[in-house]
Amino acid sequence: MALFTGHIINKLDSKGRISVPASFRSALKGQSFNGIAAYPSPDGAKAIECAGIELLTKLSERFSNANPFSPEFRNAKLALFSNIDQLPFDREGRILLPERLVELAGLHTQASFVGLGDTFQIWKPEAFASAKKLAMKQAYKELAKLELPPNSRSGE
Repeated sequence: MALFTGHIINKLDSKGRISVPASFRSALKGQSFNGIAAYPSPDGAKAIECAGIELLTKLSERFSNANPFSPEFRNAKLALFSNIDQLPFDREGRILLPERLVELAGLHTQASFVGLGDTFQIWKPEAFASAKKLAMKQAYKELAKLELPPNSRSGE
């Protein structure tokens, strides 16, 4: 599974092409699709959520374990999978962002790539700076609630 960390700002050209950071591309090596899957952030943030195809394949498998005739997850599947664009890397490691995603995130000439572990997001740099400031205020409370698996803490 890919692991995305860090924060990198790259230039967006007038055609919507942008270079995915080398460390993010490297995390995706060996996946069945040479590119990323991009979709609107599920939490409603003005950001583009991105993942490797393997993560979405695993998510699709989880949905497949449910009763296929049950309406329980149909809305979630419709909302998620109908909004995903598979964006292949070109020879320079760039992707072409669809106009609807560029508009959603309010991107102009630059974009922030933000690692979130198994996914990453693309933000307008100024919007990310504000979101990060707010997140930093809440992070300690959330981290304090995070339960670690047994034997994952040093010394145990």
